Amino acid sequence: RLWRCGVYLQGHFLAEGCGTKKTSKHAAADEAVKILQKTQSNVSATKAVQVQKVSGAARAPAKKKSLKDLVVYENSMNPVCTLNDTAQFNKMTVEYVFERVTGMRWKCKVMLENELIAEAVGVKKTVKHVAAEEAVKILKKTQPTVVNNLKKGTIEDVISRNEICGRSAEEALKQQIKEDNIGNQILRKMGWTGGGLGKSGEGIREPIAVKEQFKREGLGLDVERGS
Repeated sequence: RLWRCGVYLQGHFLAEGCGTKKTSKHAAADEAVKILQKTQSNVSATKAVQVQKVSGAARAPAKKKSLKDLVVYENSMNPVCTLNDTAQFNKMTVEYVFERVTGMRWKCKVMLENELIAEAVGVKKTVKHVAAEEAVKILKKTQPTVVNNLKKGTIEDVISRNEICGRSAEEALKQQIKEDNIGNQILRKMGWTGGGLGKSGEGIREPIAVKEQFKREGLGLDVERGS
């Protein structure tokens, strides 16, 4: 006498087997295991590659941007944050592509505008950080870097805002008024030949310097008096 045994999983039919009452159950279970193994292997293959995408800005599909114009925007000591900020700063797209290598080891590729920048292999928890760190190092070798308020560690080849302002003021004082300057031409038409202003040359010799205002300083602020 033949028996048919069906295997149901969560109320859904999965497999069946035929035989005696004793063997039909074993045959059905064996068939169910084969089907589950086949299904799970397909799911694992689908999940083996994962992509994390960070867009610089929501925009319509446009022509691919060239990385030669990229500026690294370093606003954090975290390399992942640096890459994400750089992508937003340049209105580009950065992607982190994960591929399972073996067991618990994953490969992470850093893609910027669909170009491979760097990759690393390790456990999934840390491999993204390692790959991002390597990508930042590679980009900083060839691209200009904007550093914003980094207070930890020492940074080489960085010019502060105060240094830039100081240099610009010094360079402005060194510059001489050229003959094609409108003010120079007007004064010469009025008889000025150089030196100080006035009938006897007793006036000022240099142009009035422009005082730069920073932050919330008001006009006429006297720093020494505190008023």
